[in-house]
Amino acid sequence: MKTQIQRSAIAVLASFAIFSVPNQTNANVVGSSAQNFNPTTSGLDFVTVQSSETLKPGIFNVGLFLNYAVNSLPYYENAAGSRTNFTDRLTSVDVNAGVGLMRNWDFGISIPQVLSQQVDDGTGTRGEFATNGVTEVRLNTKYRFFGDDAGGAAVLLSTGFNMIQDNPFTGRGAGPTTNLEFAVDTTLRRFALGANVGYRLRSKGEKIAGSIADPLGSQWIASAAASYHFPGLSTKLITEVFGGFPAESSNAYGDRSLTSFEWLLGIKHDITTQLAVHTGGGTELIQGNASPDWRLYAGLNYSFGPIENDSHPAKQSPTPQVSYLETVPTASSSTGVAERLRTRSILFEFDSDKMIGRYDDVLRELAGTLRSGFKKLTIEGHTDSVGPDVYNLDLSKKRALAIRRRLIDVFGISADKVRAEGLGEAQPIADNGNYQGRQANRRVEFEIER
Repeated sequence: MKTQIQRSAIAVLASFAIFSVPNQTNANVVGSSAQNFNPTTSGLDFVTVQSSETLKPGIFNVGLFLNYAVNSLPYYENAAGSRTNFTDRLTSVDVNAGVGLMRNWDFGISIPQVLSQQVDDGTGTRGEFATNGVTEVRLNTKYRFFGDDAGGAAVLLSTGFNMIQDNPFTGRGAGPTTNLEFAVDTTLRRFALGANVGYRLRSKGEKIAGSIADPLGSQWIASAAASYHFPGLSTKLITEVFGGFPAESSNAYGDRSLTSFEWLLGIKHDITTQLAVHTGGGTELIQGNASPDWRLYAGLNYSFGPIENDSHPAKQSPTPQVSYLETVPTASSSTGVAERLRTRSILFEFDSDKMIGRYDDVLRELAGTLRSGFKKLTIEGHTDSVGPDVYNLDLSKKRALAIRRRLIDVFGISADKVRAEGLGEAQPIADNGNYQGRQANRRVEFEIER
């Protein structure tokens, strides 16, 4: 299973990288640090700030983000830019892809590109791109070493390969830029909070002859984010602050500080369970490298999976080799409930009571549990938060009935002892604000009275 997921991930991401990289960008003064806006490749939780959550094994995310920055280029004399006087405009795009490799471990690739720029004449010596194109190729990986879907801590490693020819901010013969970061996050009801801190190691090269700018040195980097989820609107309100400051001394030229911080405010709306749209804007808090007076962005994230092995060895044997049922703690009461079981292996297609995954393996295991004797089995159907409450309540009842029919018709469970009910979106077990959380919430639970 894990081998197939990893092979599929490598094939998809390799194809993505090959077909997404056009010509390199040529530089005049501006280098790869012109991209402070770096959307995550997982598409989880926030926009540019990482949470500890990783993509689950076999789940893919593909992202496309456009951003329009005003007054982000450096000027070395007669700097005329202001929040109301636009002297340069830069339009860029980030093409991203991410995949979950194993539990608590994912991988991603990001390819930022300059699409167009407008620089006013008569503003003195300034930085600009000589041509449009790819500026960098970034690979990243994240491992969560503590926590669950409600919060935790993770370590991130990313490496950026400069694709700009004659880039003065990296220097001639420069090596890759490597970021080591730690991410923490927590969820408080509908609020989510996250923070990142790390070190950016730049393998800078020699200064390019005739260039005004010096190669940039290493940096400390930090960011923080907060979001609020509106389940009824399938929308998250997100705010972030991100930036960095120098870890080593460098010569600063022009109107830009080596310290930069930017504030962002936006929304994420789930159009369908798989497709989410982002939009928002931001502004500089400190006029540092590539910090714009104004930034507007819009993006899409499309998630799918998990990719599973096409062979089903468990179906070839009447005895499952693994357990598909998870025991859920129950409070003691006089209702006679002895067990509550949950499975994440029976899933449903979006907006449907059609089961997907290894549902017969799960029900075979459940039937084995019931052979020791029981008085009543209650099947609870659950949905995600996409769609109206009333509709989801009806859909969850249909899903519970689909399970009931299968238990009776295929596994011979007495119809008089089995009851089905729908609870809709009222009892989520994961974050309804992302694809894999919504997939987990589309589930069935079993309550057994002995």
